[in-house]
Amino acid sequence: MMIGALSVAAGTRAAQGWQPGYTVLSWLPIYNLAMGAWTVLVPTVLIWIRSRYAVPASLGTLGVHVSVLLLLASGVVGTPARESMLAMAFRVATWLVIVALLVLERRRGFSRRASGERRGV
Repeated sequence: MMIGALSVAAGTRAAQGWQPGYTVLSWLPIYNLAMGAWTVLVPTVLIWIRSRYAVPASLGTLGVHVSVLLLLASGVVGTPARESMLAMAFRVATWLVIVALLVLERRRGFSRRASGERRGV
């Protein structure tokens, strides 16, 4: 939730004309705002309620961030600032950890059910 909230805050500030001291690609603040809102409203809620859709939503979020990082790295959309590349790499790394933890938790839950363990007894 925190990474989404930070993206919403940074995206909102940049969209309102905030100049961070480096060149910002015009579409990147809109992306940050949209993905920040998505993160807070969808994967965070699904993870919180332990929905079976938490892993797919998190994988989708990771996939979008990886795609944008690759797009930025390719230079096709202009020359991104170093800070933009680092921020996107941070998002990718964070979502890799989140997805890994969700997958581990899911496997742990499957193995508990298969072995007949009961929770909360």
